Amino acid sequence: MPNLITTFIPARDAGTITQAIKDQIAILKPFKINLTDEAKKGSRTMAEGREGYARLVSKIATNNIDSLARENDPKELEDRLTYDASLEDIRQSALNLAEMVAETQLANGIDIMKLVDTFVNNLQTSRARNGSLDNVMGEVDEYNKRFAPKGEEPKA
Repeated sequence: MPNLITTFIPARDAGTITQAIKDQIAILKPFKINLTDEAKKGSRTMAEGREGYARLVSKIATNNIDSLARENDPKELEDRLTYDASLEDIRQSALNLAEMVAETQLANGIDIMKLVDTFVNNLQTSRARNGSLDNVMGEVDEYNKRFAPKGEEPKA
């Protein structure tokens, strides 16, 4: 099976991407909120399916402002819904980026392990003819013993 990764991101570009992400994090940092587990527990949120409900209430409140208490401003709900849409755009972009990186990293890991398996097989074959490989390959043997899947014999 051919390698999954045929072209690497140039190191300079990878550094540029990393720095751009760090810059975006720095912009977001003053606005981030970290909720405790206790604060999250039992809180009613605009979870899936509730956005439409919240938007409907916002429209009704805006069109029936006289039916609200004086201290209630429908603009506040409208502004928060707009902010939520903006945060969702950021979240979706971040998820897209994270998925692209994770899939590319997974493919690279597959390529790495194919090379590792090939090299180990070559070294084990040479080991039969070259006793000096016994010492260094002993560490590989230890890894295989320690991390072999349960019920599977470690590679010799």
